Amino acid sequence: MKTCLGNGVRIVTEEVKGVRSVSLGVAFLTGSRHEKRRESGISHLVEHMLFKGTKKRDAFKIAVESDSLGAELNGFTANEFTYYYARFLDQHLDKIWDILSDIVLNPLFKKDELKREKGVVIEEIRNSNDSPEEEVFRQLSECLFLEHPIAYPISGKEEVVKKLTRKDLLDFKKRRYCGENAIVAASGRLSFVKLKELVEESLLSLPNLKEDITSTPFPQKIIKSKEKRKKDISQVHIALGRRTFKYDSPYRYSILVLNTLLGNSMSSRLFQRLREREGLVYNVFSFLQFYSDTGTLGVYLATSPSTKKEAIDIVFEELEKLRRDGLMKKELVNTKEHLKGGFILGLESTVNRMVRILKEEIYLQREVSIDETLEAVDSVSEDDVVSLARELFDRDKFAISAVEPE
Repeated sequence: MKTCLGNGVRIVTEEVKGVRSVSLGVAFLTGSRHEKRRESGISHLVEHMLFKGTKKRDAFKIAVESDSLGAELNGFTANEFTYYYARFLDQHLDKIWDILSDIVLNPLFKKDELKREKGVVIEEIRNSNDSPEEEVFRQLSECLFLEHPIAYPISGKEEVVKKLTRKDLLDFKKRRYCGENAIVAASGRLSFVKLKELVEESLLSLPNLKEDITSTPFPQKIIKSKEKRKKDISQVHIALGRRTFKYDSPYRYSILVLNTLLGNSMSSRLFQRLREREGLVYNVFSFLQFYSDTGTLGVYLATSPSTKKEAIDIVFEELEKLRRDGLMKKELVNTKEHLKGGFILGLESTVNRMVRILKEEIYLQREVSIDETLEAVDSVSEDDVVSLARELFDRDKFAISAVEPE
C-alpha cells in the first residue's frame, strides 16, 4: 500500500503473511552524487552520526534499546539515497519506530562524538583503499564518469572528511533531509494504518522544502584505461565496463538476462570459459548497476600478472561470440529460470522485500508485483538479448581498470 503525507513524505508497505518479522526503513533521496566535491563523503558521515546520540538517547542507549528488543538496526549510504532500517518482531513496531524516528529527527552531532566517528570513517576509507577489488571498481567508475559526482566515493576521501565540521553536517541535513525527499518503507507482518499513524505523529515535522540540485551532464568521452600498482598483492584485479541504461529503461529485463547469461552464475559463459575451461581465474563475474539516469554493465576478474592480457582477450572474445553467434539451445530458458529463482529466493527475506519496494518507489514511483516481474523476465526473447549484445558489446565503448602488483 502507499500514501503521501501533506509535507511530501511517502509511505510504502507490503504485508507478508506467515512471518513474524518486520523490516522497516526510513530513506532520504540523498547520496554521494548530491554532494559538492568539498563535502565528498558527508552523506555517509551524517549516516554514521545519526546513531551517535539524540536529545533522548546517547549512542549506548540506542544500541542497548534495539538489542533488548532483538532488533537489527543499521544504516546504509548509496550514490542516490541513504536509509536507516531495523528488522524486528512485529510486536515491537511502536518501540522501534520511536528509535528510528528519534535518530532521524533529533541527532545532536556532538563535537566529541563527531571527532571520534570521523576517526571510524577514516579507518573505513583506509580499509577500502587497501582492498584491490574495491580500488579497481572506484577506478572504473572514474574512467566511465570522470569528475561527475556519480563517481565520487561513497565514503568520501580522507582529507575531505577530516575537514568536515558540525556546522557542515547540520547544514547538509537541513538541506537534504526534508519531507519530499523522505520515504518510509516496510515489509512483513504489520498494519499499514498503524504505521501511517506513527509516521504522521513524527515525520510531519519534517520541512517540505527541497533543495534544487542542477543535474551535472555526463562527460561525452570516457577514459579508456587506468592502472594502479599496489604492494603486497600477487594478482591483477581487473574491471572492465561501459555505460548502459537507467533503472526504468525499457531494456531493464533484457539486460538483466544478458548479465546473468554472461557472468552471473556458475553456468555463465565467462565462468565456464575463464575458470572451468582455461583455469585462469578463481573469481570472475559480470555486474549491473542502475541509477536514475544512467547505468553500468561490466566484468570483474582476478588473475596472475602473466595471464592478464590473455584473460582480457578471452572476455572480449566471449562478448564478440555472443554478438556474432547468438545463444545456444536452451541457454535462454536456463538463464531466465536462474534469474527468476534468485529473485523468488530473495523474497524470503523481509529486508530484501523492504529494499525492493523502496527502490521501486525511488526509481519508478510505483510497486511492481512479483507476477509482473516474473512475466517481464519470461517475455525476454532471444532476439532481445542478441540485439542488446550487438548494441552494447563494442570494445571501443569499454573502459578497463586494473590494480596490479608492483
